Amino acid sequence: MSIRTSFFAEARRLSVEDALPVVYKEVDLRENPDHPDHRFNLTVSPGEVVAIIGDEDSGVGDLGKWTLGLDHPPSGRVVVFGRNMATLSYDDLLLFRRQMGYLQVGDGLLQNLTLKDNVALPLRYASDHRMSEVHERVEALVRSFGLADDAGLRPAQANEESRRRAAVARAVALDPELLVMEAPFDGLTGRAARALLERATMREDGSRRTVVITAQDLPPSVTSFLDRVVRVADGQAVEESA
Repeated sequence: MSIRTSFFAEARRLSVEDALPVVYKEVDLRENPDHPDHRFNLTVSPGEVVAIIGDEDSGVGDLGKWTLGLDHPPSGRVVVFGRNMATLSYDDLLLFRRQMGYLQVGDGLLQNLTLKDNVALPLRYASDHRMSEVHERVEALVRSFGLADDAGLRPAQANEESRRRAAVARAVALDPELLVMEAPFDGLTGRAARALLERATMREDGSRRTVVITAQDLPPSVTSFLDRVVRVADGQAVEESA
């Protein structure tokens, strides 16, 4: 299926041409930092798969919602595709997020819908796809994320791996340029985590999606697939070998 892209036009209009996917500039990760002079700075390049890790008190858990503009850091800037997320109006944020996919902690699936219907939600309500195209796209996602046997189940009936696959499939349903995932591997086997990450990075045109992962730790199985691992230490970004 050829994915129609007209629904991206307004979102891209809000972006700055050739801007980097994500830049964190002098960000305080907590309201009362232990080291006020230690700020979080990080630049994510197009097509990079970057994991940002830190313990529960590090503030790393807030980076996802700040990147989506769901909230804003105490100080500093989060710049996505050239735009400061704190300056966008509510309506512009809704449009701008069409370029982004988001997996929140857990899965965020709607319990009264099947896994398949959860995957379909963005296509039904946030795109201009015809219903026949929505059906075709959802079927393709169900197959590629290995959900064929569980697609008709509601989240409470499915195991954790299937729920996570469905949540990531929903996050990439609109083929976003940027995917933000919070603790995506919790509860998964190493093999399942690796397979999920490999699929999540693939865009429809065969290019590599930019992915930002936030987590407290990582399974060894995924580290070789990452371009960079960044640890939060005293509020600062410390590069580690992937």
